[in-house]
Amino acid sequence: MDELNGQGALNAQDIMHSVSRRLSIKNRLQRYFLLISLAIIVLMSGFSLWYFHSSIMKESTTMIRNKLLLADLFMQEKRKDTEELAKRLAADRSIQIGLGIESGRKISEYIEPFEQADGNFRIAVFDMQSRLLTEGGGTFADERQLVQSALKGEGITEPKQIDAGGMRSPAYVSAVPVLYGDETIGAVLVEFVFTANSDFFADLARNLECEVAVYIDGASVVSTGELQIDSRLYKTIAYSGKTYESISLTASGLNEYKAIADSSSNPAAVLRVHLSSLQYRNVFLTAIIVYVALATVITIIVISIVLRVSASILNPIEQLLQDVNIVRSGDLSHEVILKVQDEIGRLGMSFNELRSQLSEKISTIQDMNASLEETIQERTATINTLNDKMKHYLSPQLYASIAGGERDASVEHHYRKKLTVFFSDVVGFTATTESLEAEDLSTLLNSYLDNMAEIAEKYGGTIDKYVGDAIMVFFGDPVFTSDKDHALRAVKMAMEMQARMISFREEWKDKGLQNPFHVRVGINTGYCTVGNFGSETKMDYTIIGNNVNLAARFEAAAEPDTILISPETYTLVRDQIDCVEAGEFTLKGVSGTIKAYNPIRVKGNKSALEFAKVTPKGELIFPDRPMNLNVLSKAEKRDLLLSLKATFQDIVDVKPSSPSEAKKPAVRSLDGEESKAKKVNSGEKD
Repeated sequence: MDELNGQGALNAQDIMHSVSRRLSIKNRLQRYFLLISLAIIVLMSGFSLWYFHSSIMKESTTMIRNKLLLADLFMQEKRKDTEELAKRLAADRSIQIGLGIESGRKISEYIEPFEQADGNFRIAVFDMQSRLLTEGGGTFADERQLVQSALKGEGITEPKQIDAGGMRSPAYVSAVPVLYGDETIGAVLVEFVFTANSDFFADLARNLECEVAVYIDGASVVSTGELQIDSRLYKTIAYSGKTYESISLTASGLNEYKAIADSSSNPAAVLRVHLSSLQYRNVFLTAIIVYVALATVITIIVISIVLRVSASILNPIEQLLQDVNIVRSGDLSHEVILKVQDEIGRLGMSFNELRSQLSEKISTIQDMNASLEETIQERTATINTLNDKMKHYLSPQLYASIAGGERDASVEHHYRKKLTVFFSDVVGFTATTESLEAEDLSTLLNSYLDNMAEIAEKYGGTIDKYVGDAIMVFFGDPVFTSDKDHALRAVKMAMEMQARMISFREEWKDKGLQNPFHVRVGINTGYCTVGNFGSETKMDYTIIGNNVNLAARFEAAAEPDTILISPETYTLVRDQIDCVEAGEFTLKGVSGTIKAYNPIRVKGNKSALEFAKVTPKGELIFPDRPMNLNVLSKAEKRDLLLSLKATFQDIVDVKPSSPSEAKKPAVRSLDGEESKAKKVNSGEKD
């Protein structure tokens, strides 16, 4: 077992050692270096990518804003062209003459070359009554307000939503009055219709290298690509009159929106400039790949440097650890040799000195241990022998309490405790044993006390002392459960002792003892003083007090082969033990009389009811045990009568030694008893 324990200890040490290797300085230092280096690389790469991404976003935002500015510049230029054309036509002499003669056909023929020459404008001429004189078609209902302003001498150029061939379209509309001298004679209306000039927007998108779209009410009317707009976004931009931008490197790309409104801030259209983010996204992805590759190369270089540097620092430490483990395994002759001359080398030299000193001290300790172990074995054997002997002088409970350190050997500490106290005594012990030799008496008495002690230990009683043939036992200390439990165990113990005495008496009669032991028992429950009594050199663990004396008085007052219990004990056991009143007693030290009780049996237990029996040899035996008829049930009384009947029948059946010994009255007595048994069996009254 010791070898197994030693192997288990070595295995535990090896496990601890393997754990320490996994958590070695070398591994931790390398981990920390790598973690710090990788953290720096990751942070630098992340910062660089963030900075590069921010730069790309800034550049792309600037780019798309500039394109919107250029697009707006081109649009304003076209608006200016529209206004200049309207002014030039209003100042043209031919238009003035045509208005003077009110010849719409002449005016239409005159302006037709202007429309065909440019092809980007729609021209109309109105007289002072706002009648359309040209033959271009259309009602120009949306432009009537501008025409009225021009006829009043106010020239206006602004964006409007107009009806262009049955569909709504934004347009730059310029209305200019035609003067003849200082008198207004009509108005010229010139329109640059967006939907009729898709080539202009295509050229605009090509020059700006982006996509262009114009929206009305969330629908695209001019677009150089498949560009849609959310209706809510359209309303937000159109009615706010502000510029809105959406910059992203995802599929939505770079977008700039600008509201086109007239002089009254009424929305005419929304202009959108869109630039794909693919080129910027590709640049950013390329940068990520470059940074990842660069970080990988740097990481490999850092790992190589960390491993090389850590090895140069930590290899001597690892060598020192291996040497220490060899010494730790028990080889104190192993010398630590390190080739380095730094602090680790000096540590190795110091360890060698410590190893030498330790080897010398271990040798000394081993010699001392050999002598000490021999002494310990001798002392242990002596102590074990004393303990084995001491067990026979103390109760098991007291011995366990002292051995467990729960009780000290002091006469200063006493305490009061409610206990149940048991006293027993052999009736007429001196007269019974005066004819016995000393050896036979010792054997008889020891057998009696040994059996009684076995029963007391079975029920957990603390054997206080033996005084010749008298026994004193108490319950409730050193182990306490409850007052009721203590009383029950004391009474059951006494009843089992009395039952054991019956078998003892038969055995002792068979061995030739003419006057077997008859025992009386007294039991009382009450407060007693418990503790060590005596001197510091000789003491007894016992109990004292009036309740102890009262238990002894009950024992002295009990009849042979009976148990006498006090009223306090009876109160605690009466619900589980059948008891009968034993009468009123006058006890020494107690004023007046006191009632006592005899416990008969445990409730629910059926005792064998035998009055007498005849053996096969023809011997008549009377049980040497009292039987209280007051506690018998009807069924038990019936069984008793049947037992009496059977005994009488056995007596009648015994063959007489001479014919004159057979007597007829015995038969009549048996018949009478049988008749009585039948009455009891049938429940009839005598």
